[in-house]
Amino acid sequence: MNDSWEMFAAVLADESAHLARVHDAAQRLTKALVANDLDEIGEGERALDAARAAYQSASGKRRGMQVRGFGNLTLRQVCAYAPRNLWPTLNQRIAELTTTSIALGITNNNNKSLIMSGMQRLMKVTAALQAAASDGPRTYKRRGIVPPPSNSVLVSSKA
Repeated sequence: MNDSWEMFAAVLADESAHLARVHDAAQRLTKALVANDLDEIGEGERALDAARAAYQSASGKRRGMQVRGFGNLTLRQVCAYAPRNLWPTLNQRIAELTTTSIALGITNNNNKSLIMSGMQRLMKVTAALQAAASDGPRTYKRRGIVPPPSNSVLVSSKA
């Protein structure tokens, strides 16, 4: 393969752009989770999965070039070998990758928290349904009252 510094800079820029798209898709999912819009949540998940796949492809391409040319050196170490005219561009891309990946980590943690709080609300609703179903007039059995159920209530997948 004919790898060059210009090609490496272009691949690194592509990787940075794909990571920004992943972050944008994760923020879209956050907005959908906050709004509790089921259709938008589904679309957001699909968009996020597609953006992640594209980012992984771009990252793999850059890592392949990096390993072919420099073995086990880090990205920052590889960029230190770049021609002087490419230093500013490559260092900008490293900064973009760093800040975007930090922002993406924060957004992913927020999304996980939103999903967990939704699951906790669902568990509370399910417990309330079980209590309401078992607190009414109890069924008399020959040997006493039927205890409240301990198993879960089936809930729609749209919930």
